[in-house]
Amino acid sequence: MAGVSTESGSSGRKSVDQNINMVPFIDLLVSLIAFLLMTAVWVTTGAVTAKLPENAPSEAITTPPAPVDQLRVELTRGAIRVAITAADVVTIERGPGELDRLRDALRQKRRVVSNNEVWVQPESAVNFNDIARVMDAVYEAWGTTAGTHPDRLPVTVRML
Repeated sequence: MAGVSTESGSSGRKSVDQNINMVPFIDLLVSLIAFLLMTAVWVTTGAVTAKLPENAPSEAITTPPAPVDQLRVELTRGAIRVAITAADVVTIERGPGELDRLRDALRQKRRVVSNNEVWVQPESAVNFNDIARVMDAVYEAWGTTAGTHPDRLPVTVRML
C-alpha cells in the first residue's frame, strides 16, 4: 500500500509516525488525466474550420432578385381567401359548394402566377379535415403530374 511516513527528529520527544494513504489521491489524479485527455480529443474533433469569404465584385450585389408571385390560401372559420397580392383577394364564404368556388378561384389565379407554389395559411381554430380538403382542391385545380394532362403543371403546397 502506498503511503508517506513522517518521522520526528532525534529530539528527546516521543517519535510520531503518521501514515498518509496515497491511493485515493493517485486514483483521483489518474481519473483527471483520463478526463483531460478525452476533453482535448473532443475539442480538436469538434472544432469548426471556417473560411472567410473573399471579396467579390460589387457588381454582383447591385441587382436585386426578381420578386416571386406567391399564391396564398388563407383558411378561417368563416371564409377562405385566395390572393396573390393584397389587392386581388377573392373571398369564398364557408358553406355548401365552397370547394367548387375555391377550385374556380385557384384556376383563375393559376394563369397569373409565375411559379408552382401555393401557400396555405390556416388559423389555429380550423379543423385539419378542412385543411386537407383545401389541399386536395389545390391539387385538383393545378394537377399533380405533368404527364397526365399537358396543360397542367405540378404544384407544391406549403404551410405557413
